Amino acid sequence: MMASFDKEQGEREGEARRTHVSAGRLRARGWPAGLVRRLLGEPDLLLGLGPHRSGPPLRLYRIERVEAAERSEEFRAATAAAARRIGAVRSAVVRAAVRRRRRGAGGNVDAEAGGGADHR
Repeated sequence: MMASFDKEQGEREGEARRTHVSAGRLRARGWPAGLVRRLLGEPDLLLGLGPHRSGPPLRLYRIERVEAAERSEEFRAATAAAARRIGAVRSAVVRAAVRRRRRGAGGNVDAEAGGGADHR
């Protein structure tokens, strides 16, 4: 009986993966969690993980709905804004690292170049 369940479950999972996108794959495609909730809402399919696997069901969204949302102006605007925020954060991190490096190298140029007495 268990082998039958496993085979059925495997077939359903295979079909769902061809026609749906998981929440994890949405993140890989650039979807923040809030945007998934706002543009896609509830998942089209909840796929249980079977009797021996723990964890929440897999949230799946129909590919057609995902692609339509990705073509929307709201999606483009939200992902562009997120990219700008990420760029600003990266720039701030680089600027802070440069300032720390300059302060740390103030009187000890050997430290930056790897010089000093503690070589192994």
